[in-house]
Amino acid sequence: MSLRSIVRIGPAGEGLNEALGSEADAILLTVATDARPVNALRNTAREALVAARDAGKLGLVLVNHPRTQLLRDDLDLLTAPELAGVLVNNTLEPQDLRDTAVLLREFELNRDIEPGAVAVYGVVRTARALLRAGDLVQATNRVAGLVFDGDAYAHDIGARAEESGPRLAYARGALVAATRARDGLPLAVASPLGLRETAQYGFAGAILADAASAPQANVAFAPTDAAKDRAARHIAAYEAARAEGLWVARDGEDVVDSSSVRKARQLLG
Repeated sequence: MSLRSIVRIGPAGEGLNEALGSEADAILLTVATDARPVNALRNTAREALVAARDAGKLGLVLVNHPRTQLLRDDLDLLTAPELAGVLVNNTLEPQDLRDTAVLLREFELNRDIEPGAVAVYGVVRTARALLRAGDLVQATNRVAGLVFDGDAYAHDIGARAEESGPRLAYARGALVAATRARDGLPLAVASPLGLRETAQYGFAGAILADAASAPQANVAFAPTDAAKDRAARHIAAYEAARAEGLWVARDGEDVVDSSSVRKARQLLG
C-alpha cells in the first residue's frame, strides 16, 4: 500500500473532513491517548474509518499497547474491512506485535475477513525499541513496517528534538535499514520542513499533523524517474532469467534476485 502521506486526526475527529478531502493517502486515528474516554475514542475512530473508506483513503488506527489491557477491546470494535492497519503505540519488543497479530486474527476469522488483511506497524519511540528494530520487523508476517517517532526518541535518549539535521541520523538510518531489509515500509512522524530530508533517509512516507502538507509529502516520497527506470529494468531482467530457469539476473553490476524484485514492485506501486 502507498503511505506517502498519512494525516493524523485529533482525538475528537479534528481535521477529519479536511483530510478526507485532501490528497492524503491515509488517515490516522488514535485510541491510545487519555485526552478523552477510551470508548469515545473508539467510537470516533470506528465512524471515521467508514468515512475514510468512502473517500478512498486508507484507514489506520494507533491502538493501545497490549500491556494496558485495552488492546482487545480496541480491536474488537475496530476490526472491520475498512481497517487497513494498526500502529502499536510504544512498541518495545516483538511479543507486543505478536500479541496484536493474534488478536487481529481472532477477530478477522470471526467476521469473515481474510486473515492477515489488517497490517501491523510498530511505533519506535525509545532506544530499547530501536535496538530491536530488526526483531520487530520479523515478529510476524503481518508486520508491514515500522514508524519512527523522532521527538519521543529524542526525549528517551536525552537529546533535543529536531526539525532537521544530523542529530538523529543513526536512529533514522538504523530503522530504515532494518525495515527495508525485510521489504517493509519505514515511516516517520515528520513536520513539513523535514519532509524532503526524511525522504532522503529512505523513509517511504510520513505522518503529518494536518492535511495541508499532504501534497508536499506526496512529492517528497514519490520515487524518482531514475529509481523507477532501475526498478523496471530489474523486473524485466529477473523475469527473463526465470524464463531460462535461472534464479538471479544481472543488470549492470546489480545482482537481481526475488528480494530485489519485491522491492522493485513495491517501489512501482
